[in-house]
Amino acid sequence: MTTKAWAEWQDTKNKAEVLRQLLDLGYELTARTFYRHCSQGKCRVNEEGFYSRRIVKEGYIEAQGILRSGQPAEENGPDVALSVEKQKLENRKLELSNAREELKHKKEQGLLVEREALHLEMAARTVAIDNAFRQKLDMDAPMLIAAVNGDLSRQVEFVDLILQLWNELLNGFSSTDEFEILFEDEEDGT
Repeated sequence: MTTKAWAEWQDTKNKAEVLRQLLDLGYELTARTFYRHCSQGKCRVNEEGFYSRRIVKEGYIEAQGILRSGQPAEENGPDVALSVEKQKLENRKLELSNAREELKHKKEQGLLVEREALHLEMAARTVAIDNAFRQKLDMDAPMLIAAVNGDLSRQVEFVDLILQLWNELLNGFSSTDEFEILFEDEEDGT
């Protein structure tokens, strides 16, 4: 297998393809070193997003002093396989990063709520509505008893009145955007 010449270089957007072409040109370069150089900005794309022959040759190979052995790498050798796998992993990492950023953006817009915060909010509202119902029932108990005259046969009316109180309370809570809950510690008498 003969070493390729720079004239055979084909511009590409793919790092793995850049590495393959450099190995075909006979440069002594490992995939690990090449990808590290890329992440450090030593091997870059041009304004159009391509790894061009001029930028790779002058801006990377010559600038970094990478040696050329004259022996091209095997086309399906370990460096090429590693570079393809590395590119896949980099792509996956980028996809995950983009997904995280999208979720963060949605959260900032108020489209998402943290699960723990939601559970705390629901628990607080449940406690508040329970306490409010008990207070309302205590305050309106005389009216409820008077409404049915203590007659067990008027149980349906009694239940309807309690449900009416409950519905009024729920309507009040569902129209309230914010409310304040005070937690008091009960003193232990022991």
